[in-house]
Amino acid sequence: MTQRALSSGFWLVLLTVLIGLPRITLDMHLPALPAMADDFHASDSQLQLTLTLYALGSAISLLVSGPLTDRFGRRPVLLSGLLMYAVATVACALADSIGVLIVARLFQALGGCCTTVIGRVIVRDYFDRHEQARLLGLISMAMAISPMAAPVLGSLMLPFIHWRGLFIVLAVIGVTLCLVVLRRLPETRPPEVAAAPPSNLLRLYGQLLRDRYFLRYSLAIGCVYSTYFPFISESSALLQRGFHLSASAYALVFAATISGYMLGANLFRQLVLRVEADQLISAAIALNVLGCVMLAGATAALPQAWLAIVLPMVVIMVSVGMVIPACQLSVLQPYGAIAGTASGLFFFIQMFLTAVSSWATGLLSDGTSQPLVIMTSVASALLVAGWRALQQKAAPVGQARLG
Repeated sequence: MTQRALSSGFWLVLLTVLIGLPRITLDMHLPALPAMADDFHASDSQLQLTLTLYALGSAISLLVSGPLTDRFGRRPVLLSGLLMYAVATVACALADSIGVLIVARLFQALGGCCTTVIGRVIVRDYFDRHEQARLLGLISMAMAISPMAAPVLGSLMLPFIHWRGLFIVLAVIGVTLCLVVLRRLPETRPPEVAAAPPSNLLRLYGQLLRDRYFLRYSLAIGCVYSTYFPFISESSALLQRGFHLSASAYALVFAATISGYMLGANLFRQLVLRVEADQLISAAIALNVLGCVMLAGATAALPQAWLAIVLPMVVIMVSVGMVIPACQLSVLQPYGAIAGTASGLFFFIQMFLTAVSSWATGLLSDGTSQPLVIMTSVASALLVAGWRALQQKAAPVGQARLG
């Protein structure tokens, strides 16, 4: 089967589901976190470890899966990851202790999060820059629906199938994707791609980490995502326990907050063909800072109002929706010969910073909005500093490889 035999609709749907799987997995059970803590007789901060370990497992998966896709191809790595994901998700459903759940979540991320790299590398494999921009914009918009819909669906299913049933639903999705990839997806790795030997991999990573072009976009996407992840970590317990929202109400509030991401992704899609990606990122960073200032001011003035958290977070999410696809579009352009390796390191940096942010947020967690405000503000400040410090970009190492 060749790429031409597959419709554009098939590519869009499959790539969207693959790339969105980690987000669906992260968000569907968020309304159930307080109930899970009660079932395991654990604290809310202990349940946050399932998010932190998931982010850490995601970072490791992204780092390892990139080189593996360059060496062995996109398809076998994707199938292996999806199989691990399905098994680990069943283990989550059957977990009899918080420790088992945390470990299972780690392996769930190790397997399932390879889809983030492979899906985007497939876009880079076959489509020109114009089509890449169009696809990434559409995928980003479609992905914005998943974190909006997943908590709502989770909250609606929760009274009928318990939180364990939510993991069974995710396992079914994983198995279905496995079958679709096995039966329909061709190998997409271009024949000219040559994977770096293991002995050269660390040297290649070192070159990429010294390359200001690569590092600028990698730090930008990691920091901008870290301005949002504290909300993921804190919002379930904070809004349900602190502000007494029901699971369904929390899911709707969460979805409304994520709507900012869809708006940002739509702005990116409409503007990217007329405005340089760097200009879009700079404008989005300014918006991110504005949202953080609003968040700090509103929560200080109105500590008892959940809207003081949610409305500024919508502004922050607009900036996230613009920065993420812009960074993804720009960072891999010069690295065609090492797309999997570069993509893996790029997303590893994003999720490693996210895991650190989640861990620090958990340490500060005290049942108030202050940990969220502090960690969001720190990430925004680092975003500004990194983007400005790395403004003078050296020639990417990948250009030499392509030349």
